[in-house]
Amino acid sequence: MENTTLHQDEGCLSEATKLTNAELVDSSAHHDMEQNSTSRDASTSEHTKKSIIGCVIVIFLALSWVGAQQFAQAAVRLHKFDAPYFMTWFSTCWMLLCFPGYLLFVALVEINFDRFLNHVKQARNIFGLHPVTVVEFFKIILTLNIIWLTVNYLYIYGLKFIAASDASAIMVSNVAFVYLLSLCVLGEKLYVIRVAATALCIGGVVLFGYAEGFKGSDNMIIGVAMIIASAFGAAVYKVTFKKVINEGTLGQVSLFLTLLGVANVTIMWSVNVILHVTDVEGFSCEDIPWRSVILSSILGLVFNFLVNFGIAYTYPLFISIAMMVGIPINVTVDVLFHGEVFTVLRIIATLLVFAGFALTLFPDTWNDPIHTAIRCKTAETHSSRNPEEEDFIANDMTDNDPENQSY
Repeated sequence: MENTTLHQDEGCLSEATKLTNAELVDSSAHHDMEQNSTSRDASTSEHTKKSIIGCVIVIFLALSWVGAQQFAQAAVRLHKFDAPYFMTWFSTCWMLLCFPGYLLFVALVEINFDRFLNHVKQARNIFGLHPVTVVEFFKIILTLNIIWLTVNYLYIYGLKFIAASDASAIMVSNVAFVYLLSLCVLGEKLYVIRVAATALCIGGVVLFGYAEGFKGSDNMIIGVAMIIASAFGAAVYKVTFKKVINEGTLGQVSLFLTLLGVANVTIMWSVNVILHVTDVEGFSCEDIPWRSVILSSILGLVFNFLVNFGIAYTYPLFISIAMMVGIPINVTVDVLFHGEVFTVLRIIATLLVFAGFALTLFPDTWNDPIHTAIRCKTAETHSSRNPEEEDFIANDMTDNDPENQSY
């Protein structure tokens, strides 16, 4: 009886232990589920927050981009202010405010002073693990400043001859030039969808040159050529920027833009003097349409800062969407306020560039099925040889096999 009782007690203890272990497992599993649920909720909340911020940025980006172009066009065409370099130089001077604006943003977000200093220290290391050197300033920043000025000079010069809506559509085609240069310089992979996007963009740009509104007008052809050159220059700038900075933080890019403004103010002002003395851009202060020039510069500053903010804190896709939204807004403004008339060819050209730009937004993984199909087709082509040809190749290989050769 004692043994039976002992066995019963042991059995009870064993059952109790099993129950306790089962409860612990259930409790642990429940805890893990709660953690996973909390993690998913936090991830969803963060995604929703980024998406809302991104949508707001899309609106302000599109409006600032269109506004900067429209006021620049007003200065050049409405007020007949023929000084594209001065306008470009003046608007670039406003880039000085990018890094101070970033510091103000960080100061409002980060209450901890040590974290604030960490952001500042991290921002200094634009080109590596050290602050920007004098050599890097003159070699990299000044070079990119010259490219920046050239790109914007060509764009504003082109606005003398064509509408901002046409100019913005052609300018968006710089994604095609960026991809072509990336293939050569950055070793970018060859993707079928991006090749198609490049072809559409280039086709749209070529069609702009042959649109009805441009026939018989040398000035229109000059305007299109200037914007195409500006788009190519923008691609050179972006690829060079990507090569020297790669994945910069918001603070690093803001400091870079401020240093770009420093180089612009301290060095590139001399070009204004040369152009004024040679009477290439001869004007007085009274001739400057300050309202249009200042508003275009401020909106350009807002656009550049929002681009960098959007890339750092939301998704790059929103920046591309803003550029696409800007095209129909520009068209609407030109039709309603400037009386522009769009021919069928101009509309088709705009749609081609628009479609090409839209294709560049597709994920790279979408190319995989296409590449797989192409490889399968190539394999089928190689495997579908004539049987007689296969026998000839097999016999030829047998004859050339060293083991089958006699000496």
